[in-house]
Order: sequence, then C-alpha cells, then structure tokens
Amino acid sequence: MPDPAAPSADTRLLRGISRWALTAFAINLTVGSGILGLPAKIQALVGNYSLIVMFACGLLMALIALCFAEVGSRFDRSGGPHLYATLAIGQTAGFAVGWLLWISRIGSCAAVSNLAVDYGKVLWPQLAHPGVRALSIAALVLGYTWINIRGIRQTAAVNTTFTVLKLVPLLAFVAIGLFFVDPQALHPDRLPDDMDLNTLSTAVLLAAYAYMGFDATTVLAGEVRAPQRSVPFAILVSVAFVTALYTLIQFVCAGVLPNLASSGQPLADAAAQMVGPWGAVVIALTAVISCAGVFGASMTPGTRLLFAMSDHGHLPNALAQVHERFRTPIAAILATAAAILVLAISGSFIYLVKITVIARLSIYAVTCITLTIFRIRAGAPPALFRLWAGPCVALISAWLCVWFLANSSLRELFDVAIALSVGLALHALTRGLRRA
Repeated sequence: MPDPAAPSADTRLLRGISRWALTAFAINLTVGSGILGLPAKIQALVGNYSLIVMFACGLLMALIALCFAEVGSRFDRSGGPHLYATLAIGQTAGFAVGWLLWISRIGSCAAVSNLAVDYGKVLWPQLAHPGVRALSIAALVLGYTWINIRGIRQTAAVNTTFTVLKLVPLLAFVAIGLFFVDPQALHPDRLPDDMDLNTLSTAVLLAAYAYMGFDATTVLAGEVRAPQRSVPFAILVSVAFVTALYTLIQFVCAGVLPNLASSGQPLADAAAQMVGPWGAVVIALTAVISCAGVFGASMTPGTRLLFAMSDHGHLPNALAQVHERFRTPIAAILATAAAILVLAISGSFIYLVKITVIARLSIYAVTCITLTIFRIRAGAPPALFRLWAGPCVALISAWLCVWFLANSSLRELFDVAIALSVGLALHALTRGLRRA
C-alpha cells in the first residue's frame, strides 16, 4: 500500500478553504438547477408520495455520505475517491475512478453553462442568438478559469457568495410558501394507475441525482484546513441541510400547486401563484445564479482531480504544475477549462450528461467498499471520524448504488464503458512513457 503521508505536490498548494467554506462548496454543488424542475417530475411519477420519496432518498444518500465521511477523515491529500481507490485497490482502479469522476465534472459544467443561458433568455432574450450564447458561455468559463488560477481563497469566497445568493430566495420561497399550503392538497392519494416498481425506482433515481455533490469535498482535501475533521463536518452538515430543504420545497410545491405534476416550472409557477408574476422572475434569476454557482463549484474539484491523478503518476507530469505565486494547479486548470469550453459550445455535452449519474454511482460504490478495506488493512491511516457499524453500512450503501445502477439502460452503461476505455488507453500510454 503506498504511503499516504509521502511527499507530494499537495505541499505546494495553499490550505485556504475553511470548514464552513468547504460546507458551502458541498451545498452549492448539491443544490443545483435540478431542484427547480424536480418536484413536478417526482409528483408525476408517485403523486403526493413524492414527499416520502424525497425525504427517504435523502436518508439513503446520507448512508453513502457517512461512508465518505469516514474514509475522508483518513487523508489530507487531494484526490478524494481517486486517492482512496488507488491506495485500497490499486493503480488501475484508482485511475478509473478518477477519470470517471473528472468526466462527470466537466459534463456537469458543460450542461449547467448551457442551462444558465437557457434560463437567462427569460431575463435577456438576446441570449437566444447563437453567437451571443457562445460568447456568454465562453465568458463564464474564462471568468472561472481566472478565479481558479488567482487562488483557492478567492475561489472559495466566490463559491460562498454564490451559495448565499442561491439559498436566500429558496429559503424565502419555503418560508412564504408555508403560509399558502393547502392541507387538503397534501392528502395521500392513491398511487397513479401506471405505478409499478420501475416507476418508483425512477422517482428514487431522480431524487438521488439531486443529492449528489457532497463527494467534491474529499477531492479538495489538499487545500482544506484540518481536512480530516473539516471534510466529515462539511459532508454531514450539507447532506442534512439539503435533505431538509428539498423536502420542504416539495412540501410547498405539492401544497400550493394542485396541478404540480403537469407544471414545467414548478417553483416559478408556485411563486407566481403566491406573490404574483414577479415571483417567477425571481425564480428565473435564482436559476441563473444556481447554474453559475454549480458551474464554478464543479469546475474547481475537476481541476484538482487532474492535478491529483498527475501527482499520483496516472497522467503526464505537466498536469501537476503549480503556479509559483498563486499556488494553484495552473496546468490542470487550463486543461479542464479547455475541455469544458469545447463540450459546452459544441453541444456534445449532452452525451456526457447521460453518463454522469452512472459514473457517480459507480464511484460511490467503490468508495463505500474502500471503507471496509481500510478497516481491516494493517497500516491504513487512522480515521478521525469512525462510523458505527461502518462495514455493514458500507455494504448496504454499495448495494444501494448497484440497485440504482440496475435501473440504467444498456445504452447508458455502454456510454460509460466507452468513456472509461478512452481514459484507460491514456493511462496505459502515460505509464508506458514513464517506463521509457
């Protein structure tokens, strides 16, 4: 087992992320644009039982998050699941996990940048022009690239600002909406006529996707103060907060909109019904801010993944280059930004979005398994956060991930296999050049 305390390029990075700033990263990544449309989709599948589905899914994801919290409390280096799989299972498995996680990050960035422009058209119709659209996306990518290069403290500050700007209107929506809820509308009705196990699993999978994002805290550990304690704190607080927020949003939407299942913009429609047309404008602005915030929060761990994989010998050494003044992985930042820009403007981001869920769930399953490996392996770094009945919880969590994956189509699994094959070929080439 490689020594996790061995010198690495992490020592050249600046530990400029505080505990609460890391928590803001997790919340910003999790509370994305999906929640703006998710209440209607889940309601259409399971009716008013959507409240139970939303809350129960938060509890299920909390099990996985607890596994991440224990494993993350063992390390103070960048890489997250990539690092854990490398040390627990081996080099190839570690690279596969890191590559899939990086693919999911750049796919998310490319998707939300386009989604931000789509929402922005409500406020500024000129964004519908292809040239203006491309320039807007390029400005977003270049802006965050510059922020990431300038330093992790500036990046964390911008992320925290976007998190606050996003949460204020959502919390206001919940606070005001509670006064407009019709209790009769929330009465448990019979399940839809076409309801079956596949429909229920689809609803759970949609909700599970909305809870993904807490894993980014582990990737940033090399730039976090006291990461062995800060990472578990950020994971647990963010998952608890998001579970409560999502359940309350679903509660308000179901209690305010009698036709929630057929609503294309449930939060905007509910806000308009509560406070008038300007409420829908506020929600549209919130969507733009949310997408821009998720973009930045996804891009930063994506750049650190490339840095960590290069630092661990899985990718060319050039990607581990650190800026002498700003102490940021400049080569990894520029490479990630270039990939995002190409995908976002070309429109091929749709291909990557389809495999994001499968990639994340696969990574979650592997990370849960590493918990049991570190528990029994002699010489494993000590865990500052120890999960009660950890191996049992880890196996249940891994099984949940497999259950989610079982509901994916063969086409989506094939997409993941293609992306993984490309990465493994690059990995093999890098190792061959290193030997030469």
